[in-house]
Parts: sequence; structure tokens; C-alpha cells
Amino acid sequence: MDKNRVVMQKYELMLLLNPNTMDEVDDFIDGLKKVITDNKGDLVDTKLLGKRQLAYPINNMNYANYVHLDVNVEPETLNLLEEKFRYDQNVFRHLTVKLTS
Repeated sequence: MDKNRVVMQKYELMLLLNPNTMDEVDDFIDGLKKVITDNKGDLVDTKLLGKRQLAYPINNMNYANYVHLDVNVEPETLNLLEEKFRYDQNVFRHLTVKLTS
């Protein structure tokens, strides 16, 4: 197996975003898209699921904007994305699921 071969993986990302930043959701997703495409990945699908009530308050908020993304990226790119989620104060929670073919 070639060591330089790029191994793309399929992932589903679920994000819970601050509901008070509705106007910035598109900018946030554009930033994610830039990180993905700059690292030769592919943003397959984006679903804005809207503002939904949370089961319990997060950061004193009872609602969050739900965003679902399907991506094809290298594991290193996924690490960059997860680091971005971890340090962005508008991302309440994130979940990454690796899809198998």
C-alpha cells in the first residue's frame, strides 16, 4: 500500500449551535466548508434542522440550532474540524460518526 495515498473517510457531523447566532450559521458553515475544501475534502450534504428545544439547559440556554453535515475527509482534516468545534463558544455540542461503506 502506498504511504502517500490519501484515505478519505465518510463522516456525519451533528452540531448544536447557539440559537442567538442565527445570522452567523451560514458564515460558520462557510468557514467549515473552506477548511474541508482546503484539505482536499468534500462537504457532501448540509442540513439546517432549525432551532429545537434541548432536553436540559446548556450554557443557560434551553434551545439550540441543529446542523447536520455529511463529509468525506481525511482523519487529519477531521481533527482540525473537531478542534474548531471545541474552541468555538457558539458550538454547544458536537458528535462525529464514522460511516462504513
